[in-house]
Amino acid sequence: MSNIVSALLMIVAAGIIGTFLVVWANSSFAFQSAQITNQTASRINLVKESFVVEDVWFYSSSGNKMSVTIRNTGDLAITISKIYVNNTSVWSTGQVISRGSVVTIPPIAVSSTVGHVQNVWVQTQRGTNIHQDWNY
Repeated sequence: MSNIVSALLMIVAAGIIGTFLVVWANSSFAFQSAQITNQTASRINLVKESFVVEDVWFYSSSGNKMSVTIRNTGDLAITISKIYVNNTSVWSTGQVISRGSVVTIPPIAVSSTVGHVQNVWVQTQRGTNIHQDWNY
């Protein structure tokens, strides 16, 4: 009789452990699936994001300032998050540019030297970057 009770207890214990493992696996796979879906959507949006820095104007007469003209050529609205000059952050206000639009960022104070090439780096909120060299 004790063999039968022991066998039944083992079967019940195995059933409980098996049920726990199935529930855990389902929740784990659901979480991983949601993560993969979010990452894929983010990467698709990054691929659809495209812009061109059309012009950079430097003004030395009113103090060292510059303005940047950006055209959104992608399928999504973009948010310009940062502008760097020679690896120094000079602007981080955030500017939304709708699909197909052109925006000129108002004059930004910079510490640059006239007659030198300036490296201008524009970054979006999603992480797209454009690096270009401009003469000042």
